[in-house]
Amino acid sequence: MKQAREFRGETLDAALSEACSALNARFGELRYDVSTTDGEGVVVEAELDPVAVLGLFLSETFKAGGLEVAARLVETDEALEGELSGNDCGILTAAGGKGLDSLQYLCNRVLNRRLERHLPVHLDSDGFKDRRSHQLQNKAEDAADEALRTRSPVVMGLMTPAARREIHLALADDPGVETESDGEGFLKRVVVRPRRRR
Repeated sequence: MKQAREFRGETLDAALSEACSALNARFGELRYDVSTTDGEGVVVEAELDPVAVLGLFLSETFKAGGLEVAARLVETDEALEGELSGNDCGILTAAGGKGLDSLQYLCNRVLNRRLERHLPVHLDSDGFKDRRSHQLQNKAEDAADEALRTRSPVVMGLMTPAARREIHLALADDPGVETESDGEGFLKRVVVRPRRRR
């Protein structure tokens, strides 16, 4: 266990209650191992389980919103991957996936507040992000072509940070254009302009 701490109690329940209290957690959010049991009680090594924390957060969020969506979460070496399914996933993927990106942002914020370190959260639904990535790459190339043809900046519509990142990455190696985000807040525009001569 990476960030586990030891907690002692007369019984397993008492030790886990101590862990929940110290970690500001619900029992379902803990990952623990019993390290020793002796005449003086039980010692557990416990820590917050990011998958359980996210699972509870998402299920409560979907329930509060009256959404028929379920999340399957898996911790890989690089990220906490979440696959969303259900009849209401279209609400999250509408408008270019702004709902999905916003939910992913919230999940990362939840873990930032609860854990010192955690893997980034990536949410998807039925391959939506791969399809969107191809669409955004095509839009980026079209914007670059227009900027070079007209020799003037092209301003793309409001996008989430994840969508903007796709545009910036798609054009990062294009020697003819440069990109920058423009605006305030969560949603910003991407400006694609002919590269300035230095």
